[in-house]
Amino acid sequence: MEPQTTFEMEFADSEIRQTIWQGDDLHVVFSAVAATRHAPGDASISGFLQGVELVLRQCTPVPTAALFGRVRSGALRLEGQPSILRIPVPSTWDQPLALELEPAQNGFLVLQAQGMECRLQAGGVFRESLFC
Repeated sequence: MEPQTTFEMEFADSEIRQTIWQGDDLHVVFSAVAATRHAPGDASISGFLQGVELVLRQCTPVPTAALFGRVRSGALRLEGQPSILRIPVPSTWDQPLALELEPAQNGFLVLQAQGMECRLQAGGVFRESLFC
């Protein structure tokens, strides 16, 4: 079996396209996330990943109108662990958590959920950053 390319996303400098409630689950769909691509036998490459969706299971109700546009910073908090600033894409957490997001225009939000899934939607695309 051949090793696969993996991705890590960070919340800072990502951009939320939309949020959708489906029952008690909150879907946060990103236009693009700041990401690093890790390919076996190759150097890690920074860039942007399109097609990332977070599903916060049994999320505590929050005003989602503030969850739109650029994210200044963010962190995932799991009980008894340090803040997580970068998460694998895809990944799953099956435990209570808090997702802290600071949208560029709308203050600071804490999303409480009973679990979270980070998905790469079909057709997701990675683009290398050309920043120097």
